[in-house]
Amino acid sequence: MLFFIACKEKYISPVTSPSTGYLVVEGAINSGLGATNITLSRTTGLQIQNIVYEKGAIVKVEGEDNTSKQLTEVSDGNYTISGLNLNANKKYRINITTKDGKVYLSDFSSIIYNPPIDSVNWKRENGSVQMYVNTHDDTNNTQYYQWETSETWEIHSGYLTALKYKQSYNANGTVYSVDFSDSINKSIDYGKYYCWKTVPSSQILTGTTVALSKNVINLPIANIPQDSWKLNVLYSLFTRQLSISKGKYEFLQRMKKNTEGTGSIFDAQPSDLNGNLHCVSNSNEPVIGYIDVCNVQEKRIFISRNQVPDWNYYQGCNEIRITNNSDSIQIHGLYLLPTYPETNPMTGAIISFFAAPPECVDCRLRGSNIKPSFWP
Repeated sequence: MLFFIACKEKYISPVTSPSTGYLVVEGAINSGLGATNITLSRTTGLQIQNIVYEKGAIVKVEGEDNTSKQLTEVSDGNYTISGLNLNANKKYRINITTKDGKVYLSDFSSIIYNPPIDSVNWKRENGSVQMYVNTHDDTNNTQYYQWETSETWEIHSGYLTALKYKQSYNANGTVYSVDFSDSINKSIDYGKYYCWKTVPSSQILTGTTVALSKNVINLPIANIPQDSWKLNVLYSLFTRQLSISKGKYEFLQRMKKNTEGTGSIFDAQPSDLNGNLHCVSNSNEPVIGYIDVCNVQEKRIFISRNQVPDWNYYQGCNEIRITNNSDSIQIHGLYLLPTYPETNPMTGAIISFFAAPPECVDCRLRGSNIKPSFWP
């Protein structure tokens, strides 16, 4: 034990980075009619948990024929444009000017043919639901692929509610009671019952047919764990397929090793992440990212709980009965939400009510009650 303590030394990294971090560029140029999405952010120290987005930049798609289209910043660090419909015989690049005046360029790249997605299918495996992407290219023009996925699922609260807590004040302090949210109609608040949650995948999903006799892809891209809440009602997987260059494939492989395989001394050690982007203002400044050009292919599938027998998701919600007076509410109810009332048959006043944990009553604590435009 003393030997190991004596051998312990403080490690000082030889890598130095500016206080603002290095620019990170994510995305691809969509040569078709769909959206081109570019995300700009900055590298940070390990002590910073949140992503630092690069806001207020000017981002353009430029052609070697001197054409130029500017993207719009739709949220912090996220820039987009649709309907580029680029000339297949020309090369294109990204031009970025940050708000501090620095200019970053990607190399001019030819458009890479991207075959349609044949299917995204699923099957039950070891209790979970495993999803696969299938595609092929008979022309053998495309040998490297990347997929981006996003999951959306519908959430229902464990209990319906038409009630709310009320506060009033007297000489003794705060007085609590429960009443109907809609005192006239006494209707259910479905805004707390129906919600949806969308989560983009953080995995780096790539594939290649270089070592295959046929240019055919069948790869797992997403998994719903057994009895997960994702499939309690209805689940959707959105898949974007990109054809990529060998250079970007190798860049993503290095990125994957750096982010997913550096947990011990036996894993691959972090490696250089230089791509095809360069800082024109300072040639010595690293830029992290790789921009290709292709016609992006997309597919969305839905899976209903009814399609998957014996899916046994259980939220584990329990109610307790609380008398509708301030003392009982302060003792039992303030950390619960009211669900169902027991009323006086003569006056209609609430004499007691049932209450459950907030996440069992208000789905907005687990998602958004704004229905996605693509939801059936």
